Amino acid sequence: MLDAKTFLVDTNVWIDYFMATEPHGKEAIAFFEAVDQRGGTLLYAPTTLKDVFFLVPRILRREAQAASQLEDTLCVPAAWACVRTMTESAVAAPLSLPECDLAWALRSAHGDLEDNLIIAAAETCNADYVVSYDLAMLEHFSPACITPEQACNLLSIRS
Repeated sequence: MLDAKTFLVDTNVWIDYFMATEPHGKEAIAFFEAVDQRGGTLLYAPTTLKDVFFLVPRILRREAQAASQLEDTLCVPAAWACVRTMTESAVAAPLSLPECDLAWALRSAHGDLEDNLIIAAAETCNADYVVSYDLAMLEHFSPACITPEQACNLLSIRS
């Protein structure tokens, strides 16, 4: 049997998981279910918590306005629930000055500071993979960055 893998999950995958209607919702849900069923450790960068907390209400408001059903009082509690789910189901990766320095050093390979902080956090905690839909990250940091579908394939090899 292969060793359990550690997956640092990028913000976009968490959002797709929580919102389910986002472009890759089904794939994100399948990934989290595969980790739950087949084993593995989920990680998140602390910056992802604040991003999820900001984005979830924004997406909910946009969807509610499109359906002419704005129920704004539920948006922030939903964001808190998402953040609680993250902290209960995944482990926070370190993100302090050494990771910031590494993110800075990565700027010639990839010009996005936020992405580089994710990569640096994954490097520091020895994550096996970063799971993301960010095409530039997937290109610049292959094979360390994989999609949720690729992670599911890796996990299916273990079953």
